[in-house]
Amino acid sequence: MIQRNTMIVAGGLALVFLVASIIVFQAIGGLRGEVSRLNSIIEEQARVLEDLKSKIEAQAQSLKDLQLVKDRVARIEGQLALVASAKDLEAIAKELGELKAQLSIMQSRLAYTNETIALQVKSLQDKINNLTKSLELLSERLLFPVSLNDGVGDTVVILRKPTRIVSLAPSVTETLYFIGALDLIVGIDEWSDYPRVVAEKRDKGELIVVGYWRPSVEKIIASKPDLVIGVASVPSHIALKNLLSPYGIPVLLLPNFALDDVIIAVNLAGKATGKIVEAYEITFKLKLSINYAKLLSGKIEVKPRIVTIVWVNPLFVVGGGTWEHDILSIVGYNVYEDFKLWPQVSPESLLERKPDIIIVTSSHGLVTRESLLNYLRDALGDAVYAIPAVRDGKIYTLSDEYENMFVRPSPRTITSILILLLILHPQLFDVEAQAIPYDVSPKTIDVISIIKDKVPEDVLFIVERSLEG
Repeated sequence: MIQRNTMIVAGGLALVFLVASIIVFQAIGGLRGEVSRLNSIIEEQARVLEDLKSKIEAQAQSLKDLQLVKDRVARIEGQLALVASAKDLEAIAKELGELKAQLSIMQSRLAYTNETIALQVKSLQDKINNLTKSLELLSERLLFPVSLNDGVGDTVVILRKPTRIVSLAPSVTETLYFIGALDLIVGIDEWSDYPRVVAEKRDKGELIVVGYWRPSVEKIIASKPDLVIGVASVPSHIALKNLLSPYGIPVLLLPNFALDDVIIAVNLAGKATGKIVEAYEITFKLKLSINYAKLLSGKIEVKPRIVTIVWVNPLFVVGGGTWEHDILSIVGYNVYEDFKLWPQVSPESLLERKPDIIIVTSSHGLVTRESLLNYLRDALGDAVYAIPAVRDGKIYTLSDEYENMFVRPSPRTITSILILLLILHPQLFDVEAQAIPYDVSPKTIDVISIIKDKVPEDVLFIVERSLEG
């Protein structure tokens, strides 16, 4: 009896201990969950505080930057009253252009800050815009007549600020668009189609089409221009200088061989039209964009060997001494850099040069990936697969606006550097290689949506401006 009672007591105690253990373990489990939850809250609070600290520090730096801009604007206002020569005017225009570029970048950076700062930025922008208008009025008195050395080394004298301009090339039209001088154009070549309003006006007969390779002297004179702007690489544009001289119409030829010529051309066009502040603003952003592209290219471990084909049958490629070569040199290595301009080459030379990548400019749809492959197969037979780019299927066609950006040396050209970086090195933009189409155009790949959160604001400005028209 006593033994049985003892066993019952022992069993009861064991049961109590078991129940208590379960309760304790449950409490510990709950406590652990609560501790884990509290840790998560603490970590989130720490992230919020760190983010707030970063924003406060960024805002403090932005306020300092804003004060520097205010001081520079005040200094320019004082200098403007003392301007006495074209040299003084240009120095102020350069500083004002750079300030406009910096302020637009600062505005996007201050998007999250308080309303007071946003109003200060808006006030500064208004001041700079007013100063720009004042500078334009002064330019009519101080800048003109202006003497400019153009792309062929000639001194071109423009007696007064132009009000009617004939553009002889798409790159010229696009350059004038970027500096805000599009409304001065009264005549264009047959290929100018950007921004879209140019093509619309041309189709309505509001712009006289004077030609590109063979510009019509009669149509140019009928346009009654006070300035004609062409490009240095086209012989017929050079010939127009003597043909239009008896009529008192100056012909300014923009340099269009190297990538750096794009920036030189913008500044020349700005001085020729009185849009010098706008020109300096654009060149500031262009330089930043080119430097950013070069910075990205520095992350490429092995640069590919590239050939760019501009025509098939016969085969013409991009050689050295061109803006396209300069672009290829940023994104890879041009296998025909020892040739000049756009040489004709043999299909057999592709076997010797062994390009890893082939870029094809479609010539408005006349040249395709398939037509190139058929031409090479006919010429080389099975040996065509000894070309790495053919063997690996790395042949890309630039079409529509993406082609135009590459083949026209204007401010839009800088966007083509980013497009090629995206095609050839998608990992730089966190894009999978298989997501890149063989036919590269705005219809097949949206560059802006891919890069908008990955590039600086000034770079995005150039890209958006290159596509928005």
